[in-house]
Amino acid sequence: MELKSAYEKQLLAFTGQVGDLAHREIKTVDFNCSLSQAAKLLIKPTINYLVVLRGNIPVGIVTKQHFSSSKLNTNELYTDYDYEFVSKIMDTDLISVQKNKPVFDTLMFMLKHNINSLLVMDGVKSIGIITQQDWLSVQVNYPTQLIKKIREAESILELSKLRKESKKVIWNTFEEEENAVSLTYIITVVNDAIGKRIQQLALLEMEAKGRGVPPVKFAWIGMGSEGRKAQTIRTDQDNGIIFEDVAVGKYKKVKNWFLAYAEIVVKGLNECGFPLCVGNIMATNPDLCNSLSKWKEHFEFIITKADAKQLLEASIYFDFRCIYGEDKLTNELWDYLFKRMKVHNFFMRHFSENLLEASRPPVRKWQWRMPSIFKIIPPPFDIKREGTAPLDAAIRLLALHNEIKETNTLKRLQRILEKGNMPKAMADSVHVAFDFILKLRFKLEFTMENEVNSSDHAVDPKDLSPIELRKLKEALKTIYELQDYAFKEVTEMSIPWSMK
Repeated sequence: MELKSAYEKQLLAFTGQVGDLAHREIKTVDFNCSLSQAAKLLIKPTINYLVVLRGNIPVGIVTKQHFSSSKLNTNELYTDYDYEFVSKIMDTDLISVQKNKPVFDTLMFMLKHNINSLLVMDGVKSIGIITQQDWLSVQVNYPTQLIKKIREAESILELSKLRKESKKVIWNTFEEEENAVSLTYIITVVNDAIGKRIQQLALLEMEAKGRGVPPVKFAWIGMGSEGRKAQTIRTDQDNGIIFEDVAVGKYKKVKNWFLAYAEIVVKGLNECGFPLCVGNIMATNPDLCNSLSKWKEHFEFIITKADAKQLLEASIYFDFRCIYGEDKLTNELWDYLFKRMKVHNFFMRHFSENLLEASRPPVRKWQWRMPSIFKIIPPPFDIKREGTAPLDAAIRLLALHNEIKETNTLKRLQRILEKGNMPKAMADSVHVAFDFILKLRFKLEFTMENEVNSSDHAVDPKDLSPIELRKLKEALKTIYELQDYAFKEVTEMSIPWSMK
């Protein structure tokens, strides 16, 4: 597909489907195709890929690069090629994507999992290829090369410099696109890549110190905004470690290994611009570096015995996801969590009541309710505490209620909608509110990035245009209504039938 302008290319990244970007100059060959036949096809300048079929099912891919990396040459058609098949050199780790998937989500998936190319499908038919290079052809500021540098970094110092470089990439992207939701995805991919590389360097350091390799399998988990894949440019650490259960006699030794490992990782993250958590929600905290069974005990306490203050503090735990290590451990913990919440059905009611008491958008205050004709501007408010936090909390509550393991707020919203547990009109309004509030928060943080005292998230409505103020009021009203909806949905289901 020929794009008409640079603007259309940029727009495609956020609104287009992957089929629109796919290269169509591919051919299919049979599993038993000889290397000689494959080479003759790949000599042609318009053909860069051969999809290998076995019974009309794609099973592999061959490119010009396969020949050069295998010391074969498409320009020298040796007769020996007639007796070798493409199955000898093809990539069998074939990953495909349907043509109607969003370009942005697809390319972020490729970056996250370090996939160079994807086969684009129309049902069961292959129609093209999309590569990481297409990321650059859509928008040069996207972090393809940055991610590559991060994965190859040899020291924390090098990663620290790349973290600073990433902020420039993020700022440039935001200035050009002003798409806050997509920007959080980019930040997540960059920060996850830095975190994973720090983990790898920490493992090497543990070995160098004579501590050896991890004694058991483990998962380094992110919580809070990191867990929700919603970090902005100013974000601290919220992490922990889940490791496999071990015999009682080995527990202390295993835990001490992971605490020592956590010290290296947390220190590395801090040096790369991720400040230490003032609430000590970090893997260096012995309470957050535990076996799977101990984590289950921790959640059991939250569900059955936590008071209002403890419930508020515990909210951050319900956004956990695996950043590095074994996804199986986090999945098992989610399964346990949902199982116990079913048994203790009053927990969700208490949790939802705690949600409403924690923070409400200020839209019911008289300054916010006055019509614009009176030209009364509302006072400054905390966009994090009174905007993004209550929205995230309401969606988290509904996600837990619907047993959804996804932690990202918008993906949780989509899953809730798919389950038929929210009116589409409300879901659409929440999406718009989320994007607008997040956009304001990004603008605030970019402005305050170089200020000495920049810990607050105060937005002054007098600094907004009349249109922005109107949109802000609408967004905060939507969040308020979402909180009421979440409370009603959860509390009605959490009361036993005998008490209704």
